[in-house]
Amino acid sequence: MRGMGKIAAVVVTLAGLSLSSEGCRRQSDKLVIAVIPKSTGAEFWETVKEGAEEAAQALNVEMKWEGPLTETELAEQNKIIENMISLQVDGIALAPLNRAAQRRTVENAVKAGIPVVIFDSEIDGNAHVSFVATNNNQGGVLAARHMAELLGDKKGRVLVLRFVQGTGSTEARAAGFIAAAKEAGLEIADDPYPEDATVAGCKKTAANTLEQFVENNELKLDGIFACNDRSTLGMLAALEDLRKSGVKVETRFIGFDFTPRLVEALQNGAVHALVAQNPRKMGRLAVETLVAHLRGEKVEPLIDTGVVVVTREKLASDAEVRRLVGLKE
Repeated sequence: MRGMGKIAAVVVTLAGLSLSSEGCRRQSDKLVIAVIPKSTGAEFWETVKEGAEEAAQALNVEMKWEGPLTETELAEQNKIIENMISLQVDGIALAPLNRAAQRRTVENAVKAGIPVVIFDSEIDGNAHVSFVATNNNQGGVLAARHMAELLGDKKGRVLVLRFVQGTGSTEARAAGFIAAAKEAGLEIADDPYPEDATVAGCKKTAANTLEQFVENNELKLDGIFACNDRSTLGMLAALEDLRKSGVKVETRFIGFDFTPRLVEALQNGAVHALVAQNPRKMGRLAVETLVAHLRGEKVEPLIDTGVVVVTREKLASDAEVRRLVGLKE
């Protein structure tokens, strides 16, 4: 019995220590937030991560960054969200892959007491605290207006290369572009979705689509608009292959987002304009907004991170634009 008494005393002591240490942990630990991108396999999201990390460090919070490899892995992203809920993080910043399909997942997080900030792409419902993003529809409108300027009185036929179906950001860009292009008198020749979310998948769809518009060894399209970095890179590669095969290509090409390869293509004339958002700013503001809410501050329900049409001329003359796309002075 004495032995049992000693064991009981030890158990009670350990339990007390455990409760005490748990209390200390809760008092001293930083806020823990999860930032969940659409993908970890693209340069755009790496830049978003840099902005998010800068904000997390400045605000003294712990940030967990985790996302699917590609933007077609909806089930994987949902699994990550559910895992963060089970870990009881203090808040989640999410770039949703599908605005309709993930409404319930976000609502589940909020029901568990975890506030959610949405960034980059919209989501249905109003469970989230704030939406931090580019005005994607306006980005598409700006691209269409610039296309109309490039084509002048010629007008003509324009191809739109979309991205993953159901993705709020790229769907809004395509919708904005198509509506404004039609208003300007342009004809939409086709608007396919790529085979998958990779550059290779975008290139394959672009190549197959472009073939339909080659007549007498000439590409009979007046303009092309691609909705994000991977679709722009894929279309760029497909156009380069056409030129190498001897096809005459005089098509005006506007892309969305920027990478070092796309900036180089803009400088050498292979791309005529890029619609640029600010991924670093988006990542920073998503974290800042979430942390402000967690600390009891009022936050805006909609935060626009800005969008601009970048041309070769702007790259040469505008220092702010050069910084935005990562060029040194």
